[in-house]
Amino acid sequence: MQYYFGLESDFSLTLFGPVHLLLTLVTVVAIVAIYKYRFKLKKYKFINIIIPIILFSNMLIYIGGAIFTGIFDINIHLPIHYCYITGFAFMYMLIKNKKNWFNMLYYAIFFCTITVIIFQDPNITYDRYEFILLIVSHHFLLISSFYTLYVLEYPVTIKGYQPFIIYTVFVYLVVFVINRILGTDYIFNNSFPDFIYEYFPFVNMFPPIVWLLLLSIPLLFLAYLPIKNKKSKIQ
Repeated sequence: MQYYFGLESDFSLTLFGPVHLLLTLVTVVAIVAIYKYRFKLKKYKFINIIIPIILFSNMLIYIGGAIFTGIFDINIHLPIHYCYITGFAFMYMLIKNKKNWFNMLYYAIFFCTITVIIFQDPNITYDRYEFILLIVSHHFLLISSFYTLYVLEYPVTIKGYQPFIIYTVFVYLVVFVINRILGTDYIFNNSFPDFIYEYFPFVNMFPPIVWLLLLSIPLLFLAYLPIKNKKSKIQ
């Protein structure tokens, strides 16, 4: 059990290797399928409840498993990475039907999940629960976001950029303070995971926040494309 909920594995995967590409492909296919069958999916109201249950259960098992096996580490297992916090906000939005939140959360989810999906940590292997955590809190969260967009038809506009920026700055500052108090490094305040520097040595040139800001520009442009196409089709 300690091995399954731990961080160390007997092997590692490859960045952009078969497993990485397969997960990415499955995610893309799932999003395309949601768009294609969006009208048929509307009648399955129970999906609205299943999504937050899956997301919450995933975090509960991850943290509970670490506590139960005695390997809980305050430097690793607190659910205060950007995607985890955004996932909790997304769950609350669905449960409370706060449609106005999605104008912000759509961009937040796209930004954080796509970043992790592209730069998937090869040390997260399928012999440990962290692999399921990765899939549910990123791939599944992204798929659920597009389900919310196309099936539930929660409104999203380009103006969602503004609350997204405010939300992101707020989350970063709060976690920055927590990091300083606890001596942790959530949301990569100080450094990226080691594999990033191994694959991309030039990243050492600037602190993580600079690279995240640079990466956000093309990602947010991509995030707007589905919104723009959806608006044009409606018109």
